[in-house]
Amino acid sequence: MKKFLVFLMIAGLLTVGGGIASADLLVDRGLPTSNLNNSAGSSRSNVAWADWETTNPPSEYWLPGDDVVLTDPGTYHIDTIRVWSIKNDTGFSLLAGSDVNHASIFSTYTSTKVTYTDASDYQGSSGTPLQIYQLDFAINETVTSGKYYFFLDGPWIDNRDGGFVNPFLHASNAALSGSTQDGSDDYFQWLHIKNGAIVGIESWLSTGGGTTGWGAGWDKNSDANVQVYGARVPEPATMLLLSSGLIGLAGFRRKFKKV
Repeated sequence: MKKFLVFLMIAGLLTVGGGIASADLLVDRGLPTSNLNNSAGSSRSNVAWADWETTNPPSEYWLPGDDVVLTDPGTYHIDTIRVWSIKNDTGFSLLAGSDVNHASIFSTYTSTKVTYTDASDYQGSSGTPLQIYQLDFAINETVTSGKYYFFLDGPWIDNRDGGFVNPFLHASNAALSGSTQDGSDDYFQWLHIKNGAIVGIESWLSTGGGTTGWGAGWDKNSDANVQVYGARVPEPATMLLLSSGLIGLAGFRRKFKKV
């Protein structure tokens, strides 16, 4: 089956709506903050990727995604993964995990409409304004440090060009983003699905190459924009030390009351 990639060029600055309560920002590769609308020319950074296929649903396709790296050794509890999509926000799910062959599917999420700071919407390659959606997926998963993969799934929609596309996932060129881009490596990841089974991950350079062998889709390389919220899980020794301190404190308080 012939594989096609389609993309949308974006415009402007983004204001992120909503917030994540009681969780730390573990990985910050958020949306660009520079003015990168179509008038930016060669400085344009932002893009949105989706797979284009001729049938709905296709028997073979690719989910757009990427990886993040939890750098400090140890265990983490991931609470929320935030990504951004374009045009649609209905019926999405996020396939995520340290091992994609045993990854979980997360389908509980909140969607927030966002605009650029100048109140403009996403500007596609045709110049048409398109809605930007911030998607906050509830994860509630404990993982060890290292790579953690995520891929956006959802309904295929008519692209009005004789084909269908799955959800567009927002990405940007790290060097031009103007914002923190944790773990960016210029590679975008695709999850290869065939007859309902995972074939594997294919790394792709937007300028052509990577493990896919696909040609160029853009004049810059890109990483998917993502923010991961959660917390480090204390090591057992730390918990033991903390517990011992609390027990000692309780004993001290009891002795104080007896005097």
